[in-house]
Amino acid sequence: MEALQPTKTKIGTSLPNRLRSVWRKHLRPIWEDYHWPLIWAMGVAAVVLGWIGFGAYYRDTRSALDILYLALQLFVMESGSVPGHLPWQLETARWLAPTVAAYTATRALAVLFKEQLRQVRMQFISDHVVICGLGKMGSLLAKTFHDEGYRVVVIEKDAENDSLPPCREHGALAFVGSATDPLMLRKAHVHRAGLLISVCGSDGANAEVSMHARDLVQRRSGNPLTCLVHIVDLHLCQLLREREIATQAADSFRLEFFNVFESGARAMLNDYPAYARTPNPPQSSANLLVIGLGNMGESLVVLAAREWRALYRASGSRMTVIILDREAEHRVQALCLKYPQLQNVCDLRTLQIDTHSPEFQRAAFLIDEHGLCPLTAIYVCVDDETTALAAGLSLMQRLRHHKIPIIVRMAQDTGLTALLRGEPGTSSFENLHAFGMLTRTCKPALLLGGTHETLARAIHEDYVRHQERLGKSPATNPSMVPWDELSEGLRESNRLQADHIGLKLAAVGCGITPLMDWDADRFEFRPGEIEAMAQMEHERWNAERCREGWKYAPGPNDLQKKTSPHLISWDKLPEEIKELDRNTVRGLPRFLASAGFQIYRVK
Repeated sequence: MEALQPTKTKIGTSLPNRLRSVWRKHLRPIWEDYHWPLIWAMGVAAVVLGWIGFGAYYRDTRSALDILYLALQLFVMESGSVPGHLPWQLETARWLAPTVAAYTATRALAVLFKEQLRQVRMQFISDHVVICGLGKMGSLLAKTFHDEGYRVVVIEKDAENDSLPPCREHGALAFVGSATDPLMLRKAHVHRAGLLISVCGSDGANAEVSMHARDLVQRRSGNPLTCLVHIVDLHLCQLLREREIATQAADSFRLEFFNVFESGARAMLNDYPAYARTPNPPQSSANLLVIGLGNMGESLVVLAAREWRALYRASGSRMTVIILDREAEHRVQALCLKYPQLQNVCDLRTLQIDTHSPEFQRAAFLIDEHGLCPLTAIYVCVDDETTALAAGLSLMQRLRHHKIPIIVRMAQDTGLTALLRGEPGTSSFENLHAFGMLTRTCKPALLLGGTHETLARAIHEDYVRHQERLGKSPATNPSMVPWDELSEGLRESNRLQADHIGLKLAAVGCGITPLMDWDADRFEFRPGEIEAMAQMEHERWNAERCREGWKYAPGPNDLQKKTSPHLISWDKLPEEIKELDRNTVRGLPRFLASAGFQIYRVK
């Protein structure tokens, strides 16, 4: 159930943060490049103006050396206090010189006492972003969040990490130490942060960081700390997400697990679709060639097949996926064991070939007996960037007369990726595209769109569709706006509703597991189960509103007074309002399937 409440400011979107972003992106780089030449010029100008001013003031009663000495004393405010009318040159110099001296002294003290100053700054910082681990992903996250105006604090174990100086130069507060140490997390004020992102080198370390963070915020009030934990192992990530949803979230802590390969595959398919998405079954089947069935390749195959299934389930159309890998047969067998329905959607073929072999260079597998290339897209998902790019270039040479898109997964939009793209409109690699996975996925909007966020969006979108069917509009119901236009207060209300899904399902003898049955979105609850969970949702909503200071009052919702006519028990609730909660419960199978989960009956 949704209700209007005052807008809350989201991290990074307030006016001070926007101004800070403008300073960091546009003004600070210019200042850093030119401030010392400017300070030196101001110092020289102060000396010259002081020498001219004192010369005019004393009218040849002092020697040139005395006048120069007096001009230099202006920097320590020893000679500027003289009686009578002062020449404008001296008036300017006696303010300019101390300003130069004060700025220089401040910069020097900042270098000498940077650790103490960092601790002082930490006392005034809250709602910041804490990033644990400064590998490729952590460094890019720190820069991205910093550039968007977020206050960033980083924790890195290696004092020699080359990414530490750039982070500090850009204004991030950096601590050297282990993020798995609770004292280090407290030092970074995790208990006052808005977001914690753990991208350390191992899944175990990331999980440990989240557990210590949970302990630190147990007594926290207000909005919960959102903790994003990167898990490299795809299957483990899915299992942890299952526990994440099935377990009732604490009011002070929200845990999200993410996998950059899964996010990258989704973004790659969005930027470079494997086939034309048409409402009707295509005239010819999609034919994909995926080179490298590691984490990225596996995610890409599963997501492409799942989308195909959703679009063309009724027609029974199938797509063809060719897997090229040194261990193609073994890896495809393992993939089918994890996703049994994959074979019902795809014709899976394997090519057990090494990308360095002559067989790959000849690329006879690209052309059929008619001299045509039946492929609709080629995705190169090899881990090593140099190998991936070499493979992509080799295939491009063989397919120069065929307009088959070849997408090569790279780490970032720099280095080889930038070289491949060249200048706009001048690239000779028309059909070869580089996809910078980390650059594309390490963005606040994507990272913050985790499992709970995905479910919250789905709940809101379903609510809007239901209201439209009832003839409502944004003019009569201000909650019926797109997610990005929704007030942060209402977004958080939807997130809290998503947090409660696991508890409601457990109450009716159901559980959550990673999506294996691709028809799981058609799961149906029994009537009594729908009623019980709808009542639980209303009681959760009542408790949430009471915590926010809302009270019962007849009539429409009142934003200013925080009153609602629906803060009553379930049996007294109007039938149309009950139906809103029932409708949300009915949509749970769809919401969960969209996030990669399914409902099963425990008993």
